[in-house]
Amino acid sequence: MLAYSVLAKYYDKFIDKDCDYIGWSQYLYEVAELHGVKEIADLACGTGKMTRLLAAKGYRMTGVDVSAEMLNVARQQCKATFVLQDMKKLRLAHPADMAICVNDGVNYIAPTQLTSFFKRVAANLSEGAPFVFDISGEYKLAHQIGNNVFYIDGDDETLLWNNRFDGKSVTMELTLFVKRGDGAYDRFDETHLQYLYTQEQIKDSLAQANFSLKEISDGYGNKPYKESLRLTFYAIKR
Repeated sequence: MLAYSVLAKYYDKFIDKDCDYIGWSQYLYEVAELHGVKEIADLACGTGKMTRLLAAKGYRMTGVDVSAEMLNVARQQCKATFVLQDMKKLRLAHPADMAICVNDGVNYIAPTQLTSFFKRVAANLSEGAPFVFDISGEYKLAHQIGNNVFYIDGDDETLLWNNRFDGKSVTMELTLFVKRGDGAYDRFDETHLQYLYTQEQIKDSLAQANFSLKEISDGYGNKPYKESLRLTFYAIKR
């Protein structure tokens, strides 16, 4: 099945359980306030957790995602505008004051499409607008996730997560078992592919897309180091 189809219903319960959305939102809020932002485009918004947090701070939010199932969940939790769209072909109704892409969305973009994606983001931002996004770092994909198997066993759902790392990308095979009313289980399978990016690759593609890189941080706001699991990039459209 396509990524985040059946899994969308259980995403908040399983996949992003350890993500500090509240802490990340504070970093994004500080950037937004610094630039006088009124409207934010949340790319690969998923179930809208960050969309909802920033909307609560008074920003006009537009959530963009390629998964209709994820957006169905998001619409139930937030009154922001949600658009079913591949962010690699981003086309907003009007330029936004800021764009964000949190929790590994950029890792799903193939290296041959990275620069063109950044150019699409730039084309949909006002001049001087910030673009903040994160990626899973090299250490996380190669040593924490790559070639490992994880499982989460709930009362009515069990998720198996098998990963294969080939040096450039991680193929994630997710199998979800959902208990039915008769006690039997339904099985659903999804395959995800995330690409490994170095800081230099990201810097180069941002520069080609007319962005100036202002900051790279570990997580959202700390100094990066060799074993950083999540790297955050804060760029400005020139």
